Amino acid sequence: MAGTRVASRYATALLGLASERNELERMESDLHSISDLIDASRDFEVMLTSPVIKPDKKQSVLEAIFKDKISDLTLGFLKLLITKGREGSVKGIVAEALAQLRKIKNIQAATVKTASPLDEVSRKMILAEVAKHHDGDVELTETIVPNLLGGFILRMDDKEIDASTKRQLTSLRRQLIEHDYEPEI
Repeated sequence: MAGTRVASRYATALLGLASERNELERMESDLHSISDLIDASRDFEVMLTSPVIKPDKKQSVLEAIFKDKISDLTLGFLKLLITKGREGSVKGIVAEALAQLRKIKNIQAATVKTASPLDEVSRKMILAEVAKHHDGDVELTETIVPNLLGGFILRMDDKEIDASTKRQLTSLRRQLIEHDYEPEI
């Protein structure tokens, strides 16, 4: 809870400053770059969170990686986090800032899990389902989960639509076990 509160406050401050400077678009691009690097490189994430590595070394690493790739505002913000001892929260702050940006732009983040890649017809059907619950743009993330067998699981915020074959089979099994079959004679 405290980590979420910290991430929310830093993200709000960062986006407020970017908004004042009319740099929200650039900030969004920078945040995606940082998020992609954290997801792609476990070593980078470990370096950020390591208490053994001194703050000045972390700042020089960030300078070397991001020089001329992200804005001075974003780089300065990352350095500030290190100075304040909050570098372990960078991943959460970036995720929260991206979530707040989606909210500002009225974009609904949705995740769909399927057994195989979606075809265009299925993708449109799922986007239409999300449109029933959200009036705005949709950012759809697709995940392949082979043990679903078929169907999909759609998750938006705290809502979930489970239209998977696995759930349907589990439900049918439960119904068969709970209800005794009595033949009519």
